[in-house]
Amino acid sequence: MAIPVSAWRASFIDYGGETAHMRVFITTLTGANLATVTGKIAALQAAAANMVKGNFNGTATQASRVLGSGSAPSDPVAQRENKWLLRYHDTVGRKYTAELPTADLSLLDTGTEFLDMAGTEAAAFKVAFEDVVVSPGDDGSAVTLDTIQFVGRRS
Repeated sequence: MAIPVSAWRASFIDYGGETAHMRVFITTLTGANLATVTGKIAALQAAAANMVKGNFNGTATQASRVLGSGSAPSDPVAQRENKWLLRYHDTVGRKYTAELPTADLSLLDTGTEFLDMAGTEAAAFKVAFEDVVVSPGDDGSAVTLDTIQFVGRRS
């Protein structure tokens, strides 16, 4: 497989009106696969929305750009510094991370800082993530989402 050249970026707005982003490489977009990949991106975006407190503020891909409303969420817990750290690996074992801002902490597994990967929201996100995200390594191979962990990040 070739090095991936397409990426998907979603932005989220927190309670204070600040934005934060998630960016992952995706299957290289072509005229032949645009509709299919766009559908997979929509599924990933919907799954991500079920795991965060912030409001969706837009996406960008190499083929299109979609802008959200830009309005701040009403929940004061929706802070861009509260993030899901997504750990994943590719088919040859290379490890990668991505972050999803404004984490919904009510989804945490009791007594841990991790999501239960079998839980409804995490399981749906895992399926959508693995369906469209590819390795940023030199081969664009498939990836496996290993864990989703709450982390606090500085602005």
